[in-house]
Amino acid sequence: MIDKSLFRFDGVRQRMGLLALLSLVQALSIVGQAHGLARGLVEIWKLHAVSTLIGPSLEFLAFYAVRHLCDVAKQRISSKYGKYVAGQIRPQLQHKIFRLGPQALASRGTGSTVTMLIDGLDQVKSYIEILLPKMTDMMLISLVILIAVWWQDWVSGLVLLLMYPLIIFFMVILGLAARDRSNKQYAQFNILNTKFVDSILGLPTLKMLGVDKEYEGEIYSVSERFRKRTIDVLKVAMTSTFALDWFTTLGIAIMAVFLGLRLVNGTMPLFPAMFALIMAPDYFLPVRQFGDNYHATLDGKNALHDIMSFIDSPETPQDTETEWDGWKADSELKLEDVDFAYPEGSRPQGDDESQTVASHSVAMNAVEQQREGEDDTKPDNSDNSESDSKTVAKSGSKAKGHRRRGKKGAEPDEADAEGKVVKQQVATQPDALHHVSMDFNGYGKIAVIGKSGAGKSTLVNLLAGFNIPHAGSIELDGHKLDSFNVEAWQRHISYIPQTPYIFSGSIADNIRFYVNDASLEDVKAAAHEAGLDEWLTELADGLDTQIGEGNRGISGGQAQRIALARVLLDKSREVLLFDEPTAHLDIETEYDLKKTLLPIMENHLVVLATHRLHWLANVDQVLVLDEGKIVESGTPKELIGAGGPLDHLIDEMGGNQIDQYLD
Repeated sequence: MIDKSLFRFDGVRQRMGLLALLSLVQALSIVGQAHGLARGLVEIWKLHAVSTLIGPSLEFLAFYAVRHLCDVAKQRISSKYGKYVAGQIRPQLQHKIFRLGPQALASRGTGSTVTMLIDGLDQVKSYIEILLPKMTDMMLISLVILIAVWWQDWVSGLVLLLMYPLIIFFMVILGLAARDRSNKQYAQFNILNTKFVDSILGLPTLKMLGVDKEYEGEIYSVSERFRKRTIDVLKVAMTSTFALDWFTTLGIAIMAVFLGLRLVNGTMPLFPAMFALIMAPDYFLPVRQFGDNYHATLDGKNALHDIMSFIDSPETPQDTETEWDGWKADSELKLEDVDFAYPEGSRPQGDDESQTVASHSVAMNAVEQQREGEDDTKPDNSDNSESDSKTVAKSGSKAKGHRRRGKKGAEPDEADAEGKVVKQQVATQPDALHHVSMDFNGYGKIAVIGKSGAGKSTLVNLLAGFNIPHAGSIELDGHKLDSFNVEAWQRHISYIPQTPYIFSGSIADNIRFYVNDASLEDVKAAAHEAGLDEWLTELADGLDTQIGEGNRGISGGQAQRIALARVLLDKSREVLLFDEPTAHLDIETEYDLKKTLLPIMENHLVVLATHRLHWLANVDQVLVLDEGKIVESGTPKELIGAGGPLDHLIDEMGGNQIDQYLD
């Protein structure tokens, strides 16, 4: 029942020891309480004076108070420790998310990640609050009561002892069945969340493409499967509860029959019989409570296992040895023939390979279903994995960038000594980036333009250090790098995706994302420059206003401005990476946000991935991507009107009325 990963957290053994001590005291109090009650009932049965009830009554009340004080203490200890563990997990999750980057989240699924970050931590907290005290109660309270009853009447003790394994047996059998169904329910719950969240985020795109109605049936079918699995879990839970109650009642009844017969025959005094009968329900109570709560804690256990598996997932080692003191006016960055391909089955879905997954994957899936003869970059799923692998195999001649690091020039298939083709063990998809070469010098604004799926987000994620190139060379101010997963580089960049990460806390805490010890005056100044003043004046607590995890309670524009305030607060980050920062904002919000963004971009190296053509009037250089390749580069004035790929892209996107860009 206890997940082994729980013992990785500080203080769990100490808390369990303290809870065990309280359970032991509580068990002794239950015995004392029953002793006082049995004494009082015997005095009443013997028609003694009322004054003889004072002692038993005080004994009962004293132990009753101690019993419930122990119960309150255990609840507070377990609740406080549950919050402590959740507080320990949260920063580990945040660190892991930012280390793995958008690719890992895209392959996992937006809804599943949201569930893990928000509901998952709450479930872990409840799991600890319920599990630890119930475990110690079951181990100690029943044992102490059994010893006490056996001391008074060994026959009653023998009945209790024989019934206990029977209850445990049925609890284990039904518990295993419940665990199996609960695991399936949790998996289906993640699927439902992923489908639902992605559909909601992609609803504008679905409506624009006219396929929003088609997804009603899919959401219904996923919801129906989840409903059926939930009913299965409830059936087992109710059966388990019935079995525990029935065997408990049977055990008490058997013991009562033996006690009654011996009392009638005059072979047993009244006090031991009353004491044993009073203690019997409390003897079975811990195992019944544990069985009842077992089903409630399964979700928490699954959530903890899911979270710890995610935290333990492998990641590319970071380069911590390269020394670099930041981007300056004379800095230079060169990329030559850089290739990157996603591992087979992990290519993110949807509009550009990473952050757009949340809003466009559902829409793109719908469009894919209506087309025939699509290319091999369609989203991967379990139902068409075989056909996808065949498609990828056919396109192997185009995928020249599938190389292991250190084997530049090697093809995916290598020949052995006899000339036979030997397949590489690591399968990859066709290149998301192919022979990418760029040269950045000093401060400037570079727009990365391209159609959906051209590789814009993949390129930004590569520059952020999330995607590790398979081939090519990178040179940063004379430093030869294998990738951008370099501590010195990442310390000087700010990465702002379409949907910035907002954690549970105050607005001020969220702005202090990069600088935890920033003063309130600096936070206010950053919020002012980011254009948050008007919104903050509407809030009673201003910067101290609590906002929810996953952007709960705030709009997309407000989340973007908080992300900008983070950039403004940390003056040491001279490289700004934007991945479609205004993709899901309405026109008015985008216009206001753009006015805020442009001054921030000055005296920085800015790489802006976007499909909004109005940005062309405000950038110094344009990189046009198509199928992972840079097909055109230059200044907007050089490219617009030259009849090249940018002009064709502008015509396709309906933006041919852009004479102002040539001014």
